[in-house]
Amino acid sequence: MWMFLPLFISGQTQRIDKLRKELYSTNVEAQKVSVLLSLFQEARSMTSDSLLSYVTMAEKLTKPNTPEYLIANTYKGLYFLRIGDGSNALLLLDKLVNQIPKDDSRFFNAYMQILHARAVACVRNNRNKDAIQDGYTMLKLSDVKNSSAWKSRANLLLGYANMELLKYNVAIDYLHKCISLLNSDSLIAVNVYAYSNIASCFNNINQLDSAFKYIELAIKYGHQFEILSSLSNSLNIRADMYLKQKQNKLAMVDLEEALHYRKQAGDIIYIISDMAQLSEFYASIGQTKKGIQLANAGIETAREKKMLAKQIYLMNALAENYKVAGLRNEYEQVLLNIIALKDSLYQKNSADDIAGFEAKYQLQKKENIIIRQENKLAQNRYTTIGIIALLTFIFIASGLLYRNAQLKRQHKYEQQLMEQELLAKENLNKAMETERKRIAADMHDNLGAYAAAITNQIKLIKDKSVVYDFIVIKNLESNAASMVSQLSDTIWVLKNQELTLTNLADRFKSWMQKLMKSYPGIDYHFKETIEKEYNFSPVNALHIYYALTECVNNALQHSGCNEIVISFVSNNSVEIVVSDNGKGMHPFFSRIPDGNGIGHIKHRTYECGWKVRWDDNQPHGTNVVLSYTT
Repeated sequence: MWMFLPLFISGQTQRIDKLRKELYSTNVEAQKVSVLLSLFQEARSMTSDSLLSYVTMAEKLTKPNTPEYLIANTYKGLYFLRIGDGSNALLLLDKLVNQIPKDDSRFFNAYMQILHARAVACVRNNRNKDAIQDGYTMLKLSDVKNSSAWKSRANLLLGYANMELLKYNVAIDYLHKCISLLNSDSLIAVNVYAYSNIASCFNNINQLDSAFKYIELAIKYGHQFEILSSLSNSLNIRADMYLKQKQNKLAMVDLEEALHYRKQAGDIIYIISDMAQLSEFYASIGQTKKGIQLANAGIETAREKKMLAKQIYLMNALAENYKVAGLRNEYEQVLLNIIALKDSLYQKNSADDIAGFEAKYQLQKKENIIIRQENKLAQNRYTTIGIIALLTFIFIASGLLYRNAQLKRQHKYEQQLMEQELLAKENLNKAMETERKRIAADMHDNLGAYAAAITNQIKLIKDKSVVYDFIVIKNLESNAASMVSQLSDTIWVLKNQELTLTNLADRFKSWMQKLMKSYPGIDYHFKETIEKEYNFSPVNALHIYYALTECVNNALQHSGCNEIVISFVSNNSVEIVVSDNGKGMHPFFSRIPDGNGIGHIKHRTYECGWKVRWDDNQPHGTNVVLSYTT
């Protein structure tokens, strides 16, 4: 079973052993401090206990409020983070940020290290939005100082934060920027996680060729620079890729080697990640009892440490074990829990705020360029002052005229901007009103019909016999349940400004799980290949959701099938397919074009700009294909 306390090992790598010997072979305090700062750079390859001992020593040897003292305390914050104490880590790092003197270049590296450490702590405490803000601050400062070293680390940080938010394509962009700046061994060693993180992103969007390319580099550099935590991560990622290729023996070798390095480097956040991956491996080889036990242990630890993103990761592993074990009720409940956790994670890290940080960074970047240009002009000012004095009188009149014309143009431009903003707000309000009316009309039509039916059935209860009363009451119960379901679906979409294809797929899976309990003789499967996310407006999400439920109900009631397959595919276009192996529908379709809810499906897809078609499923059955070209 997993051990959560890391093993204390006197020297985890040859480089650490060498630095330790240097540390204890000198009595000069300045030399000791220099060696300790070098040891901190190897923190990724040492245990938490080792790190704390070096931090304590550095605190005693350095003066308060010096760059060296602040760096030592930064690694104390990282120590708290590694033992799972994220709250104390953030408290300490926030305090250190406020201790940095303003406009003192001696503290630049210390300040950047504190910002970087705080951002990592924010990601691990589900505050990805704050981490991204610190990342943009680092980018801004690295531009001002023209520091490619810190610019690469800032891009790596932004890639990591977006990867934890499951925004893999955004993360890949930042990680590519980081890797493009790594033109020396020292920069590669500091940013070695860029290679394993980008490989993980490509693996998650099923681009395995690119994933293998980068993971081999990550493992190579992990060995070369003796970075144990990076080696563990990289081996676990490659094991997952081997599992996708059904190469279980190679996966087992990587998982065992990763565990060996993980025990040496000891970090609870990554131990939890390894538990999730090993649980998924147990599911893949059919040892679901071990997989379920391991996943539940990891979930409990992640919940105690308030690691929301890791809870989702572990619950996916738990769901896979339940699915393989045939425990459908447990599988359904875990899917619902995953949906709730994802909603919570997205609410904590809104896309609007993150986009705002991006815009602020781009604006600041432009301002920095202007400042550098102005400084360059100032350096040449004294050489041109004589010429400017001679030309001043000539240009003064034209300058006044030009200024007057420029003010008029500026005033006109500002008026145009105001008019455009007003027009944009008006269009937005109209669009929102249209959405509300469409949803209200849909609810009026559906709920009105159910309400009328309930009113009529109550009247029948008063007038008819006892036998007939029972049938009417059953109908009343059915209609009431339909109204509740309709309201639940409508509330689901109205809670969000927009919904992704993944949200829709998760909601539809949950509905399908409940429905198929009434059809024990019919198998059903889901397939997902969502390489590029697609966003729905609330009303469009509702249209597609109801169209899909209509397709499934038609297959269950009219096709005579014993298997249904639902596929969600998204790349440059979106395609959702409901397939059955029943008797097919062409003879019936030719006589009644809009029967069995077909007209309803056509109307729903037309309303949201999608297309629908009915194809033969070989050797028999029907494929209903809903598609949208982005």
